[in-house]
Amino acid sequence: MRIIGCILYEHNLWFVLMAALMCIAGSMVSATLFRKTITDKGEAWIHWCFLSAVTAGAATWATHFIAMLGYQTSAPVTLDGVLTVISALMAAGGIGIGLVLASSTSPRIASLAGGSTIGLAIGAMHYTGMFAYRVDGIVHWDWRYVMGSFAIAMGCSIAAIHLLRKNDTPYRTWQAGGLLCLAIVGLHFSGMAGFSVTAMAGYSQGADSEAFAAMAAAIGMVALLIVGTGISTYLVERRTTTESENRIAHIAMHDALTNLANRHQFTEALRNECNTLGDGGTPFALLMVDLDRFKPINDTLGHPIGDLVLQRIANRLRLAARDGDIVARIGGDEFAIIAFGLGDPDAATTVAERVVEILSRPMIIEGNVVEISGSVGVGMAPDHGSDPDALVQHADIALYSAKHGGKQTYRLFEPRLMEAIQRRRSLEASLRRASMRNEFRIVYQPVFSSAQGEITGAEALLRWTCPQHGEISPTEFIPIAEELGLVSRIGSDVLRRACKDAAGWPEHIDLAVNVSPVQLLDPRLPQTVSQALADSGLAPERLELEITETALLNNDEAALRTLTHIRDQGVRISLDDFGTGYSSLSYLHRFPISRIKIDKSFVQKLPDDVGSASIVRAIAQLGSSLSMKITAEGIETDSQLSFIQEQGCDEVQGFLTGRPIAAADFLQLTGGPVQPVDA
Repeated sequence: MRIIGCILYEHNLWFVLMAALMCIAGSMVSATLFRKTITDKGEAWIHWCFLSAVTAGAATWATHFIAMLGYQTSAPVTLDGVLTVISALMAAGGIGIGLVLASSTSPRIASLAGGSTIGLAIGAMHYTGMFAYRVDGIVHWDWRYVMGSFAIAMGCSIAAIHLLRKNDTPYRTWQAGGLLCLAIVGLHFSGMAGFSVTAMAGYSQGADSEAFAAMAAAIGMVALLIVGTGISTYLVERRTTTESENRIAHIAMHDALTNLANRHQFTEALRNECNTLGDGGTPFALLMVDLDRFKPINDTLGHPIGDLVLQRIANRLRLAARDGDIVARIGGDEFAIIAFGLGDPDAATTVAERVVEILSRPMIIEGNVVEISGSVGVGMAPDHGSDPDALVQHADIALYSAKHGGKQTYRLFEPRLMEAIQRRRSLEASLRRASMRNEFRIVYQPVFSSAQGEITGAEALLRWTCPQHGEISPTEFIPIAEELGLVSRIGSDVLRRACKDAAGWPEHIDLAVNVSPVQLLDPRLPQTVSQALADSGLAPERLELEITETALLNNDEAALRTLTHIRDQGVRISLDDFGTGYSSLSYLHRFPISRIKIDKSFVQKLPDDVGSASIVRAIAQLGSSLSMKITAEGIETDSQLSFIQEQGCDEVQGFLTGRPIAAADFLQLTGGPVQPVDA
């Protein structure tokens, strides 16, 4: 009751209200800065500790001074300027020491020592300020209230520091601010309740209320400026920190080149979406996208152009996806789309079809016309998997099927595709073993003179019988060998063995060996050919290497250098599958080609198909005008053979004239007259 009476009857309530507002604002700001000081480390901690001490000291001192000026007494009052300044310094310095202790790693030391020091600093400031309050009268102190005021200040400060160190809820800072406010107000008015003045006889003049009001207002404004500076600094730093954190978070979750979601964000989003499936979440679709023919862009136009292409592709994928879907770049030229809420396979394939169509549109980048496309694999959740790994695996299998089904298309996952990928993996493992153990065999298909019907040569063909899957077609295992990097080794062995076999044939019979696109780009190929000829003793003019137009597409300059070196050894070059590739006439002009082989896709339609007949006739005339020999392959009927002979083609091969046979059988065949065999 004494404390309440002191506030109501011994103070000017306007001053009390001003002090209360100053105390509340200062305490809340101080608690915010205290929390920042306690949690920060390093050089930033020194900055925040200083700012917190000055701000809290100014707010505490201003609260005390304004309330003290509102104390009403009939005795004359003066102020000691030196002690008044010292009291302000004691508040800031003592609170600073308390914050140093409150930042200790030991919770007990931090709360007890730090909080007690802050409470003592508030008390020391208050009573030093009271000593600066000079009253011409008899001053009485009730030490019970003095000791109680210290207990209130220290207890509330300890509790405030304890709450700020926990900081486990957003309300801890406000609660701590309230405790600091209670510590300041409780100490001041408890101390003032223990303070009384008896005016001396002859002194009746009281305090100058107008001067004190002006002084209180000035002190309040200065203190508010200091407190405002503190909170402004905190808010600016918080905004800067938030922007930096947002920027770092954006960098951590987005691809730097395309600004799409990166693999980390994609993985997290996919995991979260899969986790919701069991809790009533909606089905969704996963689209895996892989660019077709992107590597040649980097190789021919350079990586800067390639980066621009990827950025353009990213924009197109955003356009193809729906609003709200996640588009991510998960690899060099690999992308993914999570289509949320898309449970209908038809709707998912519609999105995939739109992706394929948009990616296939030509683009002009720095004056270069770039044509690229994409293949898409689609997996549906939960139909094709509710686990992220399983869903990605199934979408990848669908993507693999799309790429090996002609590219620039899409595939929806089906269980049968799993069987295809399992077969593929089994063949890969078996093919590696076969390459190491040299389990391939070579057969030879006879080549006949169209005019005389005599054997003039043979084409070496590679065969492989897989222990698990039986006889495997070269059209299936050769591409796998190319992807595994085995084709150069296999091709070198085939060339060496074939040359050795051909060395035992009659000298008028030549050997033709196919060269894959991968081998053609190997700069060691001329040396491999030279070594095979030297080891076998086969004359170079009896060897002919067959290349395809497709092999020349990847890097025709490197291919030209390689073929020129081989031609200089005396080895002949023939162009296989002629008419099915690109820029055929240009290749005939630029490359050292001595023979053209008409692709069997044209021959097998003879003589009824008018278009095929015209193409074969034109190729035959072209070869004659360029002094190149013409070979027609794939002959299976007498009518096809007759048509080819009429066009003047030099040589023929096919099931009608001779099937591929083992080396020993071919050697025996060359010893007698050549007769067409039944198809």
